[in-house]
Amino acid sequence: MLRSAIAVLVALAAPLSAQDSKKITFRTLCLTHVDGVKMLYLPGDEPGQFTEAPLFREVFSLPAEATVKGGKASFLLSKDAPAPGKPPAALPAVAIPGSSKILFLFLPNPGKKEAPYQIVAMPDDESSFPLGTTKTINLTPANLRFELGEQSIEVAPGKTTIIPAVKKVNHLNQFDAKVSYEIKPDEFVVFYNTRWRSVAAKRDIAVAFVEPTTKKPTVNLYEDAPPAPLPPP
Repeated sequence: MLRSAIAVLVALAAPLSAQDSKKITFRTLCLTHVDGVKMLYLPGDEPGQFTEAPLFREVFSLPAEATVKGGKASFLLSKDAPAPGKPPAALPAVAIPGSSKILFLFLPNPGKKEAPYQIVAMPDDESSFPLGTTKTINLTPANLRFELGEQSIEVAPGKTTIIPAVKKVNHLNQFDAKVSYEIKPDEFVVFYNTRWRSVAAKRDIAVAFVEPTTKKPTVNLYEDAPPAPLPPP
């Protein structure tokens, strides 16, 4: 079910044309580490050049620059040269959206030891993902209902949706956040109930998925506050 949901997300990305070579600024976020792989590499413009792509679970990586060719990014598992006649160990290439700022979300790829992660690439610029909003990503096999303050929206499996800024908050800028799982048509059961913060200077990513151990749905929330611009020298 996770694989099919990710396939839908990947299909929604708008790839560059196969002839394009483009510089991008990218960040990474990893749902959970697989087989101890915590660092990947994007090939550079020259042989032997690489851009490191660290995989953090709790926070986003710092922005890094790279050049993608053919409208896809191919992350290598190692920067060491492969054995003669062997291709470099790499994850399946992922199509790049049209934005010059990209967030790569790394998800477990069960049963694929040679390619431990699946990748979802999404625009990371503020025009596509404005400050103050929440991006929801549904990696479960069911429809989910997100109730954030006065906002309520259903998200289908494999879909991502941006929910506008919540206005109904308490004195601490907090609001009720509930997520429900559709067990029957139009019948939802709450499985996640807490409080989140509404802050105009940040944006949030909420990833709903089925926890591999308990087999129950859960939600990971990642707060994203852009770094303050440096003053001119």
